[in-house]
Amino acid sequence: MDSLLKPCVVALVLSVGVVHAAEPPSDEQVRAELDRQLSEMVNTPPPEMRLLFVGLDPQQYRLDEVHFTLDGEPLPTPPVERIGSPGPHVLVTRQLKDGPHTLVTNVVYMDASWNMFSPTSGLLWNLTSTLNFQTQNGLRVDVTATAVLMPEAKDPRRKVKLTHGVTMEMIAKLEEVALPELPPPPAKKAPAPQPAPTKAPRDPEPAPATPAPLAQQKAKVLVRVLSSLKPVAATVSLRGATTQQVSLKKGARAPVQVEVAPGDYVADVLAPGLLAQTRRVRLEGGSAQPLDFALVRAPKKALVKDKNGRVELPTPLRFPEAKPVPLPDSASLSQLVDLLVRNPTWRLRIEGHTHNQEGDEGARKQLSEARARAVAELLMAAGLEPSRLETEGLADTQPKAPNFTARGRELNRRVELLVLER
Repeated sequence: MDSLLKPCVVALVLSVGVVHAAEPPSDEQVRAELDRQLSEMVNTPPPEMRLLFVGLDPQQYRLDEVHFTLDGEPLPTPPVERIGSPGPHVLVTRQLKDGPHTLVTNVVYMDASWNMFSPTSGLLWNLTSTLNFQTQNGLRVDVTATAVLMPEAKDPRRKVKLTHGVTMEMIAKLEEVALPELPPPPAKKAPAPQPAPTKAPRDPEPAPATPAPLAQQKAKVLVRVLSSLKPVAATVSLRGATTQQVSLKKGARAPVQVEVAPGDYVADVLAPGLLAQTRRVRLEGGSAQPLDFALVRAPKKALVKDKNGRVELPTPLRFPEAKPVPLPDSASLSQLVDLLVRNPTWRLRIEGHTHNQEGDEGARKQLSEARARAVAELLMAAGLEPSRLETEGLADTQPKAPNFTARGRELNRRVELLVLER
């Protein structure tokens, strides 16, 4: 009898083991396997940026100049004749590195109506706007620079505004392969019915706590400072509704989180051996906003002011004939920003100049003022506070060189920079 029972017991044990091994996977196992296979099937390309421009009606506003600078490097753009219509116009598409980027847009419009009764007749609008954005592998960022009319503006000089819009689109594609079939998850057993418990009298539940209004919540800032895509040691000062200073360590990959009261702030960043930067930011309550800086190495010779308070740029800004906007020279302006950030009590007066052949007396005066304003707007786009800048146009009243030669006239198309200490 025992000899007959032993094989039966062994068979029973084996059958139990087989049934246990064939149990279907759990919900978590199914999801994990699907995630793994999907990640293997996605082809993740590097990030892209597509730059678009939407302009104004060329019958009323003529586009004279347009410049785009990405991370300090000028972007090639089509001639203004091709992008003067409203658009949108696709200007450039290029691959970028994963991480933060800065785009500076500068456009110059002129009133094309030439209506002598119009308050904007002959006006120039020199518009500059800065956009900080983030790219990620597998995504394309569409940045649209748009010139917008502000009909409610009382000052004609503020009738045209420049804005940026950002949208993102996934460009990663799934490989065309079939997903393997996975066994269905086990059916859940219905719970056995339980007798209804006797309800005991209890105190009423307290009402849920009402969250504090956004204006009363702290604003969170995620601060990160890079140089050549590497985290560096730096000091960041936030000045606004409150004042706070943050120290960042070299090599720290994760951004430093700072909590401050909501409001408008000026953020100054200083790091040894690197050019300082500044930025104006608006921080909303309850939101976490990234604040990334990409610093560049400082040249060996720093800017200084002479005994008369004037500052000489290592490469003077050059202006085309009869044009208010200087040719791109971000290096010199970066050094000027560094000088003002490191001397927070200084203010700057920008004096615009022309030579004696750039139109009649009134046109030369207006052009010199426009040149001074153009440089001020570039500095404000770099983050400087408008209250620290003032402009003046001197036309051709203070020539730097004789106007008899082309070289002399080029030297007279200039701006002078004067430091005003408080």
